[in-house]
Amino acid sequence: MARTASPAVPMIEQIARAIAMADGVEFEDDPARFRRLALAALKPLTRPTDMMVDAAHEAVSFDGAWAIRGRSDFRKAVRAMVRTAMEEGE
Repeated sequence: MARTASPAVPMIEQIARAIAMADGVEFEDDPARFRRLALAALKPLTRPTDMMVDAAHEAVSFDGAWAIRGRSDFRKAVRAMVRTAMEEGE
């Protein structure tokens, strides 16, 4: 299976910049701090909630069974998990 190229900016950097923007400050003011915050924000996602797992299953299931046929299905499941985590916090 061919792998697609990763985005030019690593995920930690994207999250760190988003945190700085949400805080109304410049990322360049303290990039190490924002990277630490990004890592801290990602850590809980290593232990998904039941709701997150259910959302992932629903996103890529067929007849009640997991149906991950490739990278796009896996991405769809991950997006569903992250969206559910974000909705839990609203």
